[in-house]
Amino acid sequence: MRKIKLLTESYFSLSPPEGKAVWVEEPYWEKNISPLLPAYLLDERVPHPLLNPLQTVFFHTYEGGSALVCAPTSAGKSLLALIFMKRQKEGRLVYTAPTRSLVYEKARELRRYYGKDLEVRTGDRVIESIKEVKGRVVVATYESFVSALRNRSDWTEDVVGVVVDEVHQILKRWVVEELMVYALDRGIPLLGLSATVPGAEELASWMKVDLFLQSAWRPVPLHRRIHDLKELLGKDIKINTRDDEKVAHALLQTLYQLKKPGEKVILFVPKKSLGWKFLEICEREKIGVFNETVPFEKEEREPEVAFHNADVPKEERDAIEKAFRDGSLDILVATQTLAYGVNLPADRVVIYVNIFPERGGLWKIFPDLLDILQMEGRAGRLGIREEGFSDLLVYGRRKDILKENLQCALQDSKSWETSIGKDTLSFLVLLGHLYHGKDFVRFLMRFRACKNLNRNTLSEVEEFLYNHGFLSGGKPTPKGFLCVRTGIYPTYLEEFLRRQRLDLDPVIAIRPLLYTKKLDGLLDFVKGGESFEEDFHYVLTQITPCGERCFEDNTHQFFFYVEGLTFKYPNISHPPGEFSYLGTDALWLLRLMLDLQRYGMCDYGEEMILRLVHSVKYGVRPEYSSIAGVKGIGHIRANLLRRFLHREGIPAPPLGEKVEYLLQSIKDRENSLLEILVEERGLDKEKATKEVKKLTELLERNKEGHLFDDKILMLYAFLQEGPRALRMSKRDMLKLVRVYRE
Repeated sequence: MRKIKLLTESYFSLSPPEGKAVWVEEPYWEKNISPLLPAYLLDERVPHPLLNPLQTVFFHTYEGGSALVCAPTSAGKSLLALIFMKRQKEGRLVYTAPTRSLVYEKARELRRYYGKDLEVRTGDRVIESIKEVKGRVVVATYESFVSALRNRSDWTEDVVGVVVDEVHQILKRWVVEELMVYALDRGIPLLGLSATVPGAEELASWMKVDLFLQSAWRPVPLHRRIHDLKELLGKDIKINTRDDEKVAHALLQTLYQLKKPGEKVILFVPKKSLGWKFLEICEREKIGVFNETVPFEKEEREPEVAFHNADVPKEERDAIEKAFRDGSLDILVATQTLAYGVNLPADRVVIYVNIFPERGGLWKIFPDLLDILQMEGRAGRLGIREEGFSDLLVYGRRKDILKENLQCALQDSKSWETSIGKDTLSFLVLLGHLYHGKDFVRFLMRFRACKNLNRNTLSEVEEFLYNHGFLSGGKPTPKGFLCVRTGIYPTYLEEFLRRQRLDLDPVIAIRPLLYTKKLDGLLDFVKGGESFEEDFHYVLTQITPCGERCFEDNTHQFFFYVEGLTFKYPNISHPPGEFSYLGTDALWLLRLMLDLQRYGMCDYGEEMILRLVHSVKYGVRPEYSSIAGVKGIGHIRANLLRRFLHREGIPAPPLGEKVEYLLQSIKDRENSLLEILVEERGLDKEKATKEVKKLTELLERNKEGHLFDDKILMLYAFLQEGPRALRMSKRDMLKLVRVYRE
């Protein structure tokens, strides 16, 4: 293994284009000084004249095989992937990343070089994931690529190189390790890319790399300062760090103290509740809040600050990101999820860090050191500012503790000591039997997370799989193969079957099948509402017969959403967080439930399955979910129509009915819609009148359409007819589901 380090003495300028790469190689440690290479030597389509120092050294030293590169954010790692790909023999190349947004971002960058020969696999385009892969380059989420490997999809057979971006995710997501195990077993070269990998040399050794390249050079120098929050605010101020109100006040005051005119700043907070409290205080202080969906009443002002986290509806997150990029918004509050998501560079990052004592004289740092380093990676805008700044805020004179821990953060191999839960383990044991039969432990021992498992735990999980029909004779049964193919953990599938046997409301029963979603972000937005106590009591009466598991997996929040109770909370214009983009999950649910039906494991008929899928996507009760078929209807308006039909005693329209049915239903009854919006939604009469007008116009535009979601219908037809469905009209597709109405 070649070990190379790029030194801070390296230099790079975009204007004028110039610089040098200064690097050393173990064990000689002699300085090598290389002029930066012309970019055309790599590819004439590279959009700048020179490769930067990191790219230049990688171009010189990578000769094939696997490699691990650890370099700061914005160091140009995407072009390293291009160098890696160009050095592989003929065959398919795969670039993997942790999030859909990053996949699409990297696909845009690589499409410059591969054009139509590049395809994307993220799981959010279900029909595409079923179709044959023809492109030479595939950019995919970890999960999409691993799913293809598990199912031995044809397109994975000729893979000759795999890029694993953000490879430090191996410390938190075992699926990354599974991906790399498959590649190592097949002898496929890997390129691991990361800004922050604790115990990087240990990872390089485990990957059996031929080249290990570390960079101390950063394109935009970072200046880090660690502050005692108390000293910044004045020594007389006392803050209870468990009191979000006081901490948020302190952070607001500190932010404006640190921010320089014209700077774009990201304030990282360790928990969502603190971020929302920060916005609430901004609202009280007459500082314009960008977010529309907030857990408090707000007035319209020129936006100055926004909060970016997983609970913000997708439409709003996209708008926030755009505003921050184009400069119309220069203060962004965020949780650590932003550090691993889209690329939003700032001039300065401000990070609030909690440090408190643990047993044995140790200290707990939150967010953890890896998260802090990732957050700092957002500081610095290449080509715009010459420097980036990081301000770490610590309360209680613990600056030295944080400083010491940060200095050795990337040497800490204890981060490799990960654990694995029984739900995940049930799936891994199933996979182990698929590949090695009764000798399944051989497969498990390839995973660091399984190294410390005791035999009793494994025996319990294996016994569960045999007792519930996932294994037989050392091999997966059809039920077990269904889990492998779909990715659902055996414990989740068994929980669905348990709820189905209890004859619970179908909405409650299907929650475990939405296994990729936490669905934990709703209650914070509604618990301050006038009707919350009454609404939540109703939800509890429906959920309680299900048992404790229904609260552990947030079935109560999911049920609250599908019941449309959010309609009564005017602060919710779009469902928060994961509830705002369940469309892809609804499509996967359709495919999974039809599979379960074929295997005799789903008691619901096809019409109920289709209604449930509409319910999940739009948050409307199954009996009324055909309303979701109005193109552009959305969650709130769909539930307005549901309440209107119920109040007026008008039967819910069948799936496939014409939209005109709804238009005729509201004719001469607009006053009823107004009353619902005023009495139940809490709007004033002027806003309610505008909303009724918008709804009427929406129905008028779509009156010739049918009450069936286009994407759900397309997937259903595709599952029935295969590729032929792509050429079918909506009318012909509706005939397939026997709901077509002239």
